Amino acid sequence: MYYKIAILALATLLVTRERLTAQERKTPNPADSYYQLIEAPSAPEKWDRWREQMRQLRDSVRWHAGYTEENYRKEQFKWASAAYSTFFLMANEKSLYDHQGNFDITACIQKYEQEYGGVDVVVLWPTYPQLGFDQRTQFDFYRNLPGGMAGLKKLASDLHAMGKKLMIAYNPWDDIGRKQGTRDEDELLKMVSEIGADGVYLDTISNVDGFFNELQKSRKGAILQSEIPINAGALNLVHQSWLEVGWNEKYKNLEFGEVPHLVRNRWLQQKHLIYRLSRFSHEQSTLLQNAWVNGCGLVIWENVFGTVNPLNPRDRYYYGAMLPVLREYSTFFTEGEWTPLFPVKLNRVYASEWRLGKKTLWTVVNRQDQRAVGKLLEQSHRAGTRYFDLITGREMKTDVKNKEVSIYADYGPKAISGILAVPEDDCTPAFYTFLKKQAEAFEKAKWTTDVRLPEHLLKAVIPTRKYTSRILPKGMVPIAVPSDSARMVFMFRQRECGFYPVGNFVDYSFSQTRNEITQANIAVKLNAFAMDRTLVTNQQFAVFLKSSGYQPAHENNFLKHWIAGKPPKGLENHPVVYIDLNDARAYAKWAGKRLPTEAEWQWAAQNGDAATAFPWGNQMDSTVVNTGQWSGTTPVEKFSGGKTKAGLFDMSGNVWQLTESERTDGYNNYCILRGGGWYINRASEWYADQGAQKTGFGAKYLLTWPGLDRCATVGFRCVADIE
Repeated sequence: MYYKIAILALATLLVTRERLTAQERKTPNPADSYYQLIEAPSAPEKWDRWREQMRQLRDSVRWHAGYTEENYRKEQFKWASAAYSTFFLMANEKSLYDHQGNFDITACIQKYEQEYGGVDVVVLWPTYPQLGFDQRTQFDFYRNLPGGMAGLKKLASDLHAMGKKLMIAYNPWDDIGRKQGTRDEDELLKMVSEIGADGVYLDTISNVDGFFNELQKSRKGAILQSEIPINAGALNLVHQSWLEVGWNEKYKNLEFGEVPHLVRNRWLQQKHLIYRLSRFSHEQSTLLQNAWVNGCGLVIWENVFGTVNPLNPRDRYYYGAMLPVLREYSTFFTEGEWTPLFPVKLNRVYASEWRLGKKTLWTVVNRQDQRAVGKLLEQSHRAGTRYFDLITGREMKTDVKNKEVSIYADYGPKAISGILAVPEDDCTPAFYTFLKKQAEAFEKAKWTTDVRLPEHLLKAVIPTRKYTSRILPKGMVPIAVPSDSARMVFMFRQRECGFYPVGNFVDYSFSQTRNEITQANIAVKLNAFAMDRTLVTNQQFAVFLKSSGYQPAHENNFLKHWIAGKPPKGLENHPVVYIDLNDARAYAKWAGKRLPTEAEWQWAAQNGDAATAFPWGNQMDSTVVNTGQWSGTTPVEKFSGGKTKAGLFDMSGNVWQLTESERTDGYNNYCILRGGGWYINRASEWYADQGAQKTGFGAKYLLTWPGLDRCATVGFRCVADIE
């Protein structure tokens, strides 16, 4: 989620949760003069003075904040400074599960290991954008995954066996648990302990008052990772943080300037690992270069909350080339003497120098979209020193005269280079093996920046037997359809989960304003069909179970609200919930029906060509719909004033309705929900769509696993094909 908006929304929370010492209250922190990036002068003749100012700033901030580096130097925390890649894993990602629906993290992670240069940390994310469809808490979402806590414990154990870490995510904007009388901190500590997780991903806050010390009691060595750039005072407690496209203290975008700027928190504390990313950018060369000269890590994130963002081949190659170097030479970046904007000879080529003992490493970037060829560096030379590019795996061309070495380079467009000056005695077989792997990857690299988005494949609809309009199953009414194409307007709210290619829109999350309502004109041929007058009820579903003997493959949360296998007394005529798409399909097949497509659903809801905004007309009327006035579902025939002209009840409100419009993009399976439901929680804009909806509105419902997909606000109705 875009953190700039979240920062404003959470200002009060940050004030209460970020502990300030008495000294900090009295004296302004010198780091507060800057935000995420520190701007560098464009003129090279000013760089020496600028670097000296930056060193003074670093010393001042460290004194002011009372840095001890204790939490970085302790053995149990050292892993955090060398874990250069975080893999943001959506819990609904198809590759995470085997055919039985159990976790298979080895198969899931294999692709990302091969294509991105390895994974160090996995952030498992099951919540947004699904959180808020019903009243489950963010912690319930973890508990509803396969195997519950035991399944997650095994997942953590499997990752540990692979030498990787697992972080669980905390959504501070979710107040559902707090409303139910539980403390977020208690839930997190319990979960970390039970799972054996290695830390907590803090999402849109940068610190929780006192939580770090409590976290150590639950699991020694567990850390905090923040999505947003943290304040300098929290660097002692938060080991890792993210930095998306960066801004400086004047809130102007510096990420795409010519001269690479300094990442503030990396400069203040080199052991604090910062992860760079731009979640919806297909082309990330500039950001990768800025990460490289600052010694930052990277976020691997192709499945962005349900929107697929594959990197272009060139950037993916550089991920795979940079990460092995960052890991192998981590001490240069965490403990080496860092000189940003080290002077080089080539035009529009920039470098940082990292000195460690007798070795020197330069991280170099070519800002141009064309080759840069010629003398790169002039340096004093020690006899026996050799110079290698750790990215390409090749030895650099050099010329040594009078104890001075000239290093020559030939860089392609937007190239990244890592030049290591190393004594010949240190050129071990292991070193040459490393270079060989890098050279092989370089030879196979594809330099194109073209990106092809995945197709969204629609699952085929299996028609029912053909009924006549006079002989229909009980409780169904025929819906008149036009002889030519039906024309409708589909609507959805622009969320980071995207939607699917519809109308003239393709790349929703990459280009649209978040939370705006997007519309697309649809023309579709509808065959004659009939629709259930009401939502399928608990009682009707009970008859189905008794008659068919249906048993779901996974019973987790199946009809969770029933008591001893029967509908609760008084709710027999309420819509059935706590069912998933396959449960609904099984009922429909048993009844000789099927689920409606979203086009069929909308045509019926909007009264055909009348295209009304609501089933009853064009104005919202809360007296004829269940849109949050009750604390749950209502009888399916309660709101006679809210019917369509054909006599369909609850085509808005009460519960969301499953449709047969199920799609896959290769990463995500999802279906479209229609109608809206009874549940409303106004605490956060990040929650899923809630309340009764207009007839044209659809919500993307990511399908994860039956135990998570089944919830208190999703039901269904059926249709049948007629002659």
